[in-house]
Amino acid sequence: MKIWGKFGLFIIGLAAVAGVGAILLPALTKNRHSELAMAIDNVNPLVKNETVYASTSAKPVRQFIGGGGEKEYTYQLVTYNQQGKSRTLTFDSQWRLKPQRFLKIETKGQNVESWSEAKKESVPSGVRQNLMMS
Repeated sequence: MKIWGKFGLFIIGLAAVAGVGAILLPALTKNRHSELAMAIDNVNPLVKNETVYASTSAKPVRQFIGGGGEKEYTYQLVTYNQQGKSRTLTFDSQWRLKPQRFLKIETKGQNVESWSEAKKESVPSGVRQNLMMS
């Protein structure tokens, strides 16, 4: 009986540590530009998918040759969600982004799931104002 009691306490303790970690980790990974931050956000069930918007005014922070021999570019962009909260995201693209455009980016924390060009009219006005000022 003592073994089951200790095992139960161990499981409860483990669940508590995992719960606290799941709550605190999104704050620790925000604006971090590493593979580890992306991986943590990707598996954390408390990190929700979100749509954010960015301006394509930034130049690539890195240019390199990809695995297939094609040019690839790494961008670091300040993004805003519908509530106006900002987040800096880093992602790779096989295309050079056209300047003075807007992007609609689907994310899960620091992990960029997909992105596409957004028409100016489809970007929420508050977000558009933030993007034009940054």
